[in-house]
Amino acid sequence: MKKHLILIALFVGAIAVSCQRPSKTVVVDAVSVEGITIAMIDTDRIFREYDKVHDMRREIEETEQRLTNDLQQQATRLERDHQTLQNDHQNLLRIGHTLTVSDLTQRETQLNNRLEQIQRRAEELGRLEQRYVQQMMELQAMRNQEVEDTIFAFIERFNETHGFSIIMSSARGSGVLYAMPSMDITQQVLDGLNAEYAVVRRRR
Repeated sequence: MKKHLILIALFVGAIAVSCQRPSKTVVVDAVSVEGITIAMIDTDRIFREYDKVHDMRREIEETEQRLTNDLQQQATRLERDHQTLQNDHQNLLRIGHTLTVSDLTQRETQLNNRLEQIQRRAEELGRLEQRYVQQMMELQAMRNQEVEDTIFAFIERFNETHGFSIIMSSARGSGVLYAMPSMDITQQVLDGLNAEYAVVRRRR
């Protein structure tokens, strides 16, 4: 039996938000090409330093451990009951010749019934493990979506006051090979995200 549930690796796609640039002056420094302002966010850093992500990972790890412990405890009880059944079967083999045919038949029937129960419990435990794995996958997907939605919503609000034409991800694999430091707004976004989440934490 598996001893650990599958924990789906955290991955949320690169962020790219486009908005109409207002005529007001841009507050945060960015690169401007023919009236188009472009800013960059290191989304890898966002997911390393965003407090909501840390709490999400902790919740997932704790949930995984709780479900794993439950499976292990049930497996231990099942193994103990199976060992007891084997001992009782060996004992019956030793004393069987001293029993009447009726008593022997009755005890064999009882042992067979217990064996069938153990087999059913083993099958149920296998199905329970599958449900737990599915539960972990669903929890991971739900939390990922919550984080992604929170980040997108914050960037939209952030850009209402900063007015960038394009906000791109500078994370590895995003296709951006280089961006000038003046284009990087990661710290401003990260500070804003963590400030908003701190308020949420205090309300709990």
